Amino acid sequence: MYNLIIRDSVYQVIDDAYFWYEQASEGLGERFLGEIEMSLNKISNNPFYYSQYKQNYRRVVLNKFPYMIVYEVFEKDVVVLAAFHTSTNADKNIR
Repeated sequence: MYNLIIRDSVYQVIDDAYFWYEQASEGLGERFLGEIEMSLNKISNNPFYYSQYKQNYRRVVLNKFPYMIVYEVFEKDVVVLAAFHTSTNADKNIR
């Protein structure tokens, strides 16, 4: 298992999305968080499962929500660089 390091900005995006989904429909935010958690667990257990995205970045697109998680692997660490809605510019969100 790899060490999972998540940028503070990623937590903010996840929190904002949670509150948006929860306001749209009670329980939907919880389902969103469940899918985020499942994806982060998969990344932590096997970060090379997901294909390279750009340079050394890798990404996972959530199954039921239009969000993407971008990360990079460094030896035994996985650094989650960004999480964002897929309709936004990926390059802008990763920096």
